Amino acid sequence: MTLNDQLYSRLVNLYQGLDDEKIHQLNARLILLLSQEISDPLVIKKIIDQMETEHKIPSNSLSL
Repeated sequence: MTLNDQLYSRLVNLYQGLDDEKIHQLNARLILLLSQEISDPLVIKKIIDQMETEHKIPSNSLSL
């Protein structure tokens, strides 16, 4: 199993049994913790740009 598969599996397991509110809380906490580890704002911007592209989210709705 590749690292990405292991991470995906662990993330899926985190959501087991959670309601929508708890999932949103978990996502928010995860994002904050990851953003503390990724100190380069350009890296974070690149990730958000990728998400916007993948989900066709207008770029003005998510900005740094």
